[in-house]
Amino acid sequence: MEFKERLKMLRKEKHLTQVKLGQMLNYGYTAIANYESGRNQPSISDLKKIAQIFNVSMDYLLCVNDIRHPYVIEDSSAQFNEFRRYYAMLDEPSKHELMHYMQFLIARSEAESSYETEPILKVAQDPAPYKTE
Repeated sequence: MEFKERLKMLRKEKHLTQVKLGQMLNYGYTAIANYESGRNQPSISDLKKIAQIFNVSMDYLLCVNDIRHPYVIEDSSAQFNEFRRYYAMLDEPSKHELMHYMQFLIARSEAESSYETEPILKVAQDPAPYKTE
């Protein structure tokens, strides 16, 4: 994957148009269209802003690796330790389901904070629906 494809993917994940992303960066949609077509490349300062908008690392944005958030904040709070304890008790299918639920919560939070761009909530899930046995 190249930067142009990664930018387009991230923009669509956040349900942003080229116009809206351009506004967030203080320039026109043609700049975004040129980035996504590979005609132009953003400056380093604009790359930092883009990474911040999409909450990803610069390495992820530039396709150096596929790790969106390489820096994990160490959390030793009682609440997080309790989460770890419960997580360790789950079987693998339940851990997978929990991951999807956490993705749903993040998507819902992002949708609530950007209602002017996309009022419809889309949930992250596998193409196949969950089946209980």
